[in-house]
Amino acid sequence: MEAALIAELLATTNLTALVGQRINWLRRSQGAALPAVVLHRIDGTPDYHLTAASGLVESRIQADCWGRTLAESLAVANAVEAALSGRRFERGVIRFDAILIADRRDDSFDESGSALFRSSLDLMVHHASAS
Repeated sequence: MEAALIAELLATTNLTALVGQRINWLRRSQGAALPAVVLHRIDGTPDYHLTAASGLVESRIQADCWGRTLAESLAVANAVEAALSGRRFERGVIRFDAILIADRRDDSFDESGSALFRSSLDLMVHHASAS
């Protein structure tokens, strides 16, 4: 699911116009160019029938959209939301049945004397193996 989600984001022209290829899982290298997107899987809950797992998983993905200004981080977050919210698609061997925005928030940090801004989206991602 992780590689498929990044591939979908990298295929989104409006987003890559802002961040280029800077879309990663788990971390952004300190001092790396901005803006950028960092994805984190917060949790993943498999769906079950009465007798076994159905193959469908609901994962909460946090998308941290980093920028040098609040306007820049918001523009990236808006592009991520436009790329994924309400979408249903297949990418490679993964089927995305629904991606929904569960939460959105903004904050700022001081890194080496420079302000960094983060706009975060919590995405509820319903996915399974495509078959």
